[in-house]
Amino acid sequence: MSLTVVLLQKVNERWNALVAPTDKLYTWDPKSTYIKSPPFFDGLTMELQPPKSIHDACVLLNLGDSVTTDHISPAGNIARSSSAARYLTSRG
Repeated sequence: MSLTVVLLQKVNERWNALVAPTDKLYTWDPKSTYIKSPPFFDGLTMELQPPKSIHDACVLLNLGDSVTTDHISPAGNIARSSSAARYLTSRG
């Protein structure tokens, strides 16, 4: 057996041993400071409901297909004196 096949088998063993949730819906962690459940998910059910009208809304960003969230997400350091740092610190 070649070294590549042995390494792939080891990787697959580790991959296959990972525990993953089987829920059909994502389980939001209310304590997370990284990802939050958006408020427009509140009250959603598994049943398809007719769409609601949107009133008094404004477009925040209208971007082309070549722009990803990587372009608009803050990926750098968070300044210790910033409001974001104070919020994250208050969350532990």
